[in-house]
Amino acid sequence: MSFSDILGYPDIAGFAFSWSSVEIEIAGIKNVVATKSLKYRDPLQIGKIYGTSSRPIGRTRGQTAPTGTWEVYRSGWDQIMVDVVAAAAAGGKIGFAEQAFPITVSYREPSNPLQTVCDKLLGVRIHSPEAGGQEGTDPLTVTFELDIMAISWGRGKFSPGFFQLTPEGIAIPAM
Repeated sequence: MSFSDILGYPDIAGFAFSWSSVEIEIAGIKNVVATKSLKYRDPLQIGKIYGTSSRPIGRTRGQTAPTGTWEVYRSGWDQIMVDVVAAAAAGGKIGFAEQAFPITVSYREPSNPLQTVCDKLLGVRIHSPEAGGQEGTDPLTVTFELDIMAISWGRGKFSPGFFQLTPEGIAIPAM
């Protein structure tokens, strides 16, 4: 079975995911439409064992350090701050960067709602906002960093026979 068979591509009558296919939720409460970009990654630093050899004789499982950046229009930043600051205050936290929450990134097309893909960013804290602007017609934006504890890739609905693994290595069956 090929990769295109698993994902159902090419679907001539359907659409490939694009930026307009994205829905973003913070703590499951709202869709942040005023998002310009959202990027996240889960790099793995693998340790190597050499002993007295010039070639590796083994490797460790490694360590991950998930991270990301989110750029929103100023109105989106203000919306996020209302939610995050309110949640931080309710939890007894002092600042917005102390509050951890999940972010769900869903990819779906109206032509194929059964093939929805959801990535879950878990234990996210936002920090290091950078705001500003410049002359011209572009709207103001705020870019900030994401400190992520774990990423659950593609947790959602998939084509038959396709599954993902949780961070613990447990198979997530197709829904």
